[in-house]
Amino acid sequence: MDNVARTSRTPGRWLVIGGFAVLGVIVIAAAAVSAWQTSVHNSQSADMESRSTTVSLLQNVEQESGIAATLLQQYVAEGDATLIPEIQSHSNAATASLTEAAAQSDAAGIDQIAVDGAGLAEGAAQIIGLRLSGDVQGAAAALEGVTPAFEKFNLGFAAITEQELQEIDASQGRADRASDLARWSLIVAAAAGATLGFATLALIARSLISRRASRPAVSV
Repeated sequence: MDNVARTSRTPGRWLVIGGFAVLGVIVIAAAAVSAWQTSVHNSQSADMESRSTTVSLLQNVEQESGIAATLLQQYVAEGDATLIPEIQSHSNAATASLTEAAAQSDAAGIDQIAVDGAGLAEGAAQIIGLRLSGDVQGAAAALEGVTPAFEKFNLGFAAITEQELQEIDASQGRADRASDLARWSLIVAAAAGATLGFATLALIARSLISRRASRPAVSV
């Protein structure tokens, strides 16, 4: 009889062990997925922050270069030498922001845009030199000559900015999905862990009750 009882208890014992093993695997897997997706979320958030900085730099380039171009046209037309420091200041600010943006952006064409911007800055310096020397017609002709290049620069610049904004949206979507998956994985891990804990307590309680029930009664 004892052998029969032991044999009947063996499958049940293995089922319990198997159940604990499955719950343990679920906890570990869910926790690992949560950690992984949290890492993905952090990575995408960092990418968004970097690209947002790039967009801010590009917007500064647009603003500063636009001001420099307007002042340059005014200087060529009027010859007011007090405008030169302002032109140079805005041009330098635009060049610095563009250089920094090119250094941290992986957008297609950004390097060429940086080269074009440097070329426009050099062209502006040459136009100023012509106007300073009194060659008004030469300065006006040079200004007209760089206009197509400036328009091309603006078009390419706008395309780069659009690329960065699209990447920000894509990174935001990936970050949100990773955050949701990490949260649900954490919930699954917590639920499985709680189930494992309750099952362990129940098994311990059952073992204690069985031991007490198997003790012989004490005669008085």
